[in-house]
Amino acid sequence: MRTPAPAIINLVVFITSFSILAYEINYMRVYAYTQWHNLSALIITMALLGFGSSGAILSVIQKRVERHFSRFFYGSALLFPMAISVGFTFSSQLDFNPYEISFNLNQIFNLFLYFSIMGIVFFIGAGMICMALLRYKISFAYFSNLLGSAAGVIFVLLAAFFFHPSHIMMIIIMISLIPGCLLAHKGSNTMKAGTVFVLLLTTGITVSSLKFFDFKKVSQYKSISGALALPESKILHEAYSPLGVLQVVEAKGLRSTAGLSLVSPFQVPVQKLFFLNGEGASPVTPFNGESDEIRYLQYLTSYLPFDLINPENAHALIVGAGGGTSLLKSKLAGIDKIDALEVNQNLIDIMKKNLDRFSGNIYTEPKTTIINNEARNFIRRTTNKYDLIDLSMIDGFNTTASGVHGLNETYLYTVESIKDLFSKLTDNGMLALTRWVVTPARGNLKLFNMVITALKQMDIESPGHHLIAIRSLQTLTLVVFKNSVSESQVAKTLAFAESRRFDIVYYPGITEKEANTYIRLETPVYYYGMKMFLGPNAQSYIDNYLFDIRSATDNRPYFYNDFKPGVLNLIRTFGLSQIPLTEWGYLLLIVILVPVLATSFIFIFGPLLFFENPFPKKNTIVLLYFSCIGAGFFFIEMPLIQKMILFLGQPVYALSVVIALILFFSGIGSYFSDRLFTPEKRILICTVIIASMSIIYMLVLDWLLSEFIHLDLGPRFMFVALLIAPLGFFMGIPFPAGLDLVKKSMDASIPWAWGINGFFSVISILCAVIIAVIMGFKLVLTIAALLYFGAGVLSLKLSNNS
Repeated sequence: MRTPAPAIINLVVFITSFSILAYEINYMRVYAYTQWHNLSALIITMALLGFGSSGAILSVIQKRVERHFSRFFYGSALLFPMAISVGFTFSSQLDFNPYEISFNLNQIFNLFLYFSIMGIVFFIGAGMICMALLRYKISFAYFSNLLGSAAGVIFVLLAAFFFHPSHIMMIIIMISLIPGCLLAHKGSNTMKAGTVFVLLLTTGITVSSLKFFDFKKVSQYKSISGALALPESKILHEAYSPLGVLQVVEAKGLRSTAGLSLVSPFQVPVQKLFFLNGEGASPVTPFNGESDEIRYLQYLTSYLPFDLINPENAHALIVGAGGGTSLLKSKLAGIDKIDALEVNQNLIDIMKKNLDRFSGNIYTEPKTTIINNEARNFIRRTTNKYDLIDLSMIDGFNTTASGVHGLNETYLYTVESIKDLFSKLTDNGMLALTRWVVTPARGNLKLFNMVITALKQMDIESPGHHLIAIRSLQTLTLVVFKNSVSESQVAKTLAFAESRRFDIVYYPGITEKEANTYIRLETPVYYYGMKMFLGPNAQSYIDNYLFDIRSATDNRPYFYNDFKPGVLNLIRTFGLSQIPLTEWGYLLLIVILVPVLATSFIFIFGPLLFFENPFPKKNTIVLLYFSCIGAGFFFIEMPLIQKMILFLGQPVYALSVVIALILFFSGIGSYFSDRLFTPEKRILICTVIIASMSIIYMLVLDWLLSEFIHLDLGPRFMFVALLIAPLGFFMGIPFPAGLDLVKKSMDASIPWAWGINGFFSVISILCAVIIAVIMGFKLVLTIAALLYFGAGVLSLKLSNNS
């Protein structure tokens, strides 16, 4: 079998890399829809484990691969699309519910099976790239790898506007067939026949699976599953975007309201509900202009600020317009002018075009301005001042109570966000925040701490004089006043709460016996928490509390993560079934880190046993060098993604744009890697540049982004590209340059070095998240700088050995 030409190989590497990254990113979207977004990080882990293990295995059979390169490479090209097709079909139908892992041991096996099936795809695809690096010019092959990966990310981002994630996966499967066709084009008749067979088989599996299997089935624990279980339920509308799958459900008796008083005399009408990826039910209430239809809204805790506001000439900002609940509250209160933020353009379109009559034209009436933007981005750009800024029920109950979003960043609930929002209030303005009440108490305590910390940082001498909080069975509403709370506002709050049997949590001058009256808690934890945060022993209270209730900040924007080691005592006392009710997301990450470390150790050191001289000093240097650049790469990429979320306004844009730009510019760097600087000092110079830029970004990035956040989205994308271009360019050099040195040395294996890089990339992702949650992104960038500087020093010894 003839060895393919370099141009064909580079094209095959490009398409294979395209397919791998597109598969990885799209599978995260599939998983966010069918299961839970927090575990989608495991998909990245499995991808990199596949990369690492492919290098480890190839290092053992390297001589055989070199002798029969074309057979191994072509065989892998045929197996790759089959693995994607069969793996995706099988895993989609597997009875896997990660929510049951803590109390159903069968789900542990299913978890292993689920991600093993997925890992095979990455193993085969990564093996093809590694074989190309072994045989062909490293800088060009790695250039094709990175550019193809960048193109795969952008493809999924664009396709997400038009197709369901499962349908995008079918397109990716078809694209993955191209490498086999390219290799067989000038091959033997046997190769062509084999390629046709695989093409027909894979296409048949793909088409048949679309016909016979349900790829849109979601977890039974998601909110939409309960809605669709009601009589006469159906999905009225479905729309796609990078944000996820948006669906509108109607059913007989379908109602959703948060925090309704137990003594409400008004009935909640049958509603339609919005779901994004099956979660976050947002109700659309039928309304034909009669106030009595929506009078039940006055019996929610979240109506308190609307009851306190003077509606005459009032200007309100609604954050998260959704199905329009807060817009209806504004209408009931008689507010003259309303700005409403909604990040999902598909939701806006459905409300205006499909549900306009049903909802009473609340998205199109003259008093209301609907703005498609994220809150922090809008607040930093607007010059408006508001009498009321309302954030009501932004997150769903399941995600709040279970810690399922513990690894998800949010820049809406940080100290800096509270300060930004507070700065846009008029002199008599109010900031209102309503969230779920969960047991054990944690999220709302963190909210209290965050608000009080923000007020103190704004030099407000007596933060307690600016706060009022009330509680129902389900929700807690905190109102932050620009000026000190007046006696009349306190009186109106007490009357509001008493008539609805809501509990007072806090107002200036509250006594303990007022705090736990109607819906009695064993301990008035929210009252005590507020008092402690306002007192001199706040830090001691935070340190000793069972959960992590430290204030979230832009440097550590993990508001939903409450995990502390003390939670393990709770689990030990009440059993493993307590995990889904506490901190399911973060704890699972720590648990997964253990087998990942064990697997990495086996695959890194196992192949050494097959080397003629297993443990020379040279192999130790190779191990240390590629572990440093593998970890350093992701220790830079992850903080950059997080920082760009606030700047670009959407996590999905930040993820896609940052990854694509880093891969693209790293590919350019790889292409020129053997032409820059002298060979002996090439890596050292590049790693020092990378380390220096990391430190500079750590010091000035927040300031830079705040200075340019006022730009429109297009110019902001350009600015991000300018920021990432120089850093990405030099980040693309250490890996291929290091492989060139290994290739010259011949004492260590290129596939082994590839495997080391992959495994330490896996470990770095998990460790970077853990460090960021505990200590913040700045420490992650600092460690990245140290890793790259260490790699530069090691490169001198690697160069001497070669």
